[in-house]
Amino acid sequence: MNLDLAELKKRLQPRSLLSLTIEFSRLACVVVGRGEGFAQSAALPAGAEEVLKDPERVGSELRAALAEACIRERRCAVRVPPSWALTASTDVPEVGDDDWRGYLELRAEREFSIPASDLRFGFSTYQAPDGTRRATLAAISAKRIEAVEKMLETAGCRAVSISLALDGCLGAEPMLHLLAAEDHVDVALTAGGGIAGLRTLSLIAPFDPESFCREIRITLGRLPEGLRKQITRARFGGAREIAETLRFATGAGLERMGLECDLEDGNATAAAERVLRREDAPFEFVVPHTNRFEEIFQRFDSKRRRGFAAAAGGVFLLLILTLLIRSHIESSLESEWDNMKGNVAEVDALQQKIRRFRPWFETSPQGVQVLESLIAAFPESGDVWAKSIQIGENYKITCTGFARTHAAWLALLDKLRARPDVTALQVQQLRGDNPVQFAITYKWEQKHEG
Repeated sequence: MNLDLAELKKRLQPRSLLSLTIEFSRLACVVVGRGEGFAQSAALPAGAEEVLKDPERVGSELRAALAEACIRERRCAVRVPPSWALTASTDVPEVGDDDWRGYLELRAEREFSIPASDLRFGFSTYQAPDGTRRATLAAISAKRIEAVEKMLETAGCRAVSISLALDGCLGAEPMLHLLAAEDHVDVALTAGGGIAGLRTLSLIAPFDPESFCREIRITLGRLPEGLRKQITRARFGGAREIAETLRFATGAGLERMGLECDLEDGNATAAAERVLRREDAPFEFVVPHTNRFEEIFQRFDSKRRRGFAAAAGGVFLLLILTLLIRSHIESSLESEWDNMKGNVAEVDALQQKIRRFRPWFETSPQGVQVLESLIAAFPESGDVWAKSIQIGENYKITCTGFARTHAAWLALLDKLRARPDVTALQVQQLRGDNPVQFAITYKWEQKHEG
């Protein structure tokens, strides 16, 4: 009997998924089948605001709507409004695939002024014409994501994906997408294989087409020049009637900017189809989990099927042996846990504090060297003391403080100028006599001994 791992892996993958789109004034539900399109759908007249205000009521109504439409699928790919997200852009360093997500999470915590514990982060990476890798960061309030999860829990559903409703924007061609809703337009810039920019513009009356086109020009101007030149088309999507009206009002202005305008058809099932194809969604807010069976399949190719079967038999026997001796060691483990659980709770509390204050601290060894370099220039007599020290990007240092006399201040300045790792030293502020208040900036460059 031959074991076909590819066929087994295919059978373990889900064959259908419920695509749920949260729009301005309704919830749209469509059951998507792998390779079979969709056959069942339902709609609920409760939009984004209702979900946030009363998720349990909307969840009850969603459960009733799914039952009425005879929809049994409860695994969901949820698409939330792009207007919910705060966005920022950053470069992506040359790190491994396993490390870049952690880097972007740390970067997002520093980009947004809201505490990281109150946000959920998503990313979309793209490549600039010069080959550098960049990313657009998106952050949604954790309370909004929790409201969506509460709604799904009440409806008896489970989210396997929560992402921004931008799946239909992704394509090989760089483009400006204008997704119209009742009171706003979500502007998405696609280039380099991802979302290069995301912004929301108001449509509240009175609508001024010239001001709208000016905001579009500003949005395009924020892109690197190489990406900006690639975008020559604008597509209007979202609510069909509003998109057509918006195109009629702004089409001439956009064409003067060198953009060819047309309408696009929305794809309400794109997010679910991406999950079924096991492709990454733009701005995914559900942390992916790798299936244990998939990890096993990835370790063994078709040439090792027999070896895999033998190993699986050995693991099975090992599990039986483990169950036999488990009862003998369970009591001792419980006793050890009773003795250490107080310490574990204390460590967990400390880790929570570390995560809370992590954005305020530099974790790299260079940060320590920067502080040592600056402290070495201060006199031991205490005639000069620092009020604040800030370490900016590219190790630009800003230091403010006080000195008892001008002589002590000048001695500090001379010591800093004499250091080989201090460059571009500038005095930003100097006033007063006793004490002397000062502010200086310089760039720190690491020097290696020859």
